[in-house]
Amino acid sequence: MKTLHARFTYLAAAISLVGVAIHVAAIAGGPSWYAFFGAPPQIEASAQAGTWLAPVSTAGIAVLMGICALYACSALGLVRRLPLLRTMLAGMAAVCLLRALILVPVAFIRPELINLFEIVAALTWGAAGIGFCAGFLMSKSRLDAMPA
Repeated sequence: MKTLHARFTYLAAAISLVGVAIHVAAIAGGPSWYAFFGAPPQIEASAQAGTWLAPVSTAGIAVLMGICALYACSALGLVRRLPLLRTMLAGMAAVCLLRALILVPVAFIRPELINLFEIVAALTWGAAGIGFCAGFLMSKSRLDAMPA
């Protein structure tokens, strides 16, 4: 039976992989997909004009999310231990949790920016942040893993 930490880490990996799939699909889906997922205006304009900004930046985000999934899988032992595992997991957790928590002040400062998509995205990435924290806690540092 998997521990709670492992389950949350699997969740973080899954959220990251779904993020990869959505971003790759947006490239194929074109301008309407960029608009649906709330891409910045310059990215939407790039998609409509057929310039490189939209697909390259979207592919870059997909790669970053793929790296997140890879590090979560490394914490789970599904792939070999990656360099700076604990540091990367801590950084990913911080970014994801900040992405989730930033919704609260934005709701007060710029309430017109808050919609159902932003709420779901904040909750989703908050859950991923908890998963990366769990992966951090679950993975032992190299010093802890060394024999005495």
